[in-house]
Amino acid sequence: MAKDITERILDATLEVIAREKISGTRMHLIAKEAQTSQSLLHYYYPTKNDLLVALINRMQKRFSEKRKESVDLDKYRDKENIRNLFEEKKEDILINKKLDYVQFDYWVQGTVDEVIREKFQESFRVWRKSIRDVLKNSKIDPKIKNMLPYVMVSLMMGASMQYLIDEKEFNLDEYFEVAYQLILKCFEE
Repeated sequence: MAKDITERILDATLEVIAREKISGTRMHLIAKEAQTSQSLLHYYYPTKNDLLVALINRMQKRFSEKRKESVDLDKYRDKENIRNLFEEKKEDILINKKLDYVQFDYWVQGTVDEVIREKFQESFRVWRKSIRDVLKNSKIDPKIKNMLPYVMVSLMMGASMQYLIDEKEFNLDEYFEVAYQLILKCFEE
């Protein structure tokens, strides 16, 4: 039962942050969204920061689990896994917009909150490691191979940022196809 309550609280936190941003999020708003009392909310998460850390941990776990479904080093070649990484992000942008909005808000919060900053840094490290694992056996120039995970994360986050602010103008399919083709060129050199 405690897991159900904490999951409901975390779901409510995501909803409130997506709507109000972290700076506008209040514990009473989360309690109301979770349809629980504020005292019960504080029982599980004594402070707003405890709640923010729990949510970012859950988001990271979700992203990592989804990535494990997308990337299969035994089944797919590196180029196919790269396409899968891009497809995974495109799907996230289209289906889970709230997660991306909240992720950007965590980035902003990380500029003033050291704990959130460290959690966010870890999230990016895990993401880049997944890309490094895909590229491990490729014959790409070592300097390029070292920076490619940073470039790919930037391409994916840039797609989120541009699409979320102007869906009518930004074509995700074309963007990710061009991004994929650009990354493939690194294999040719």
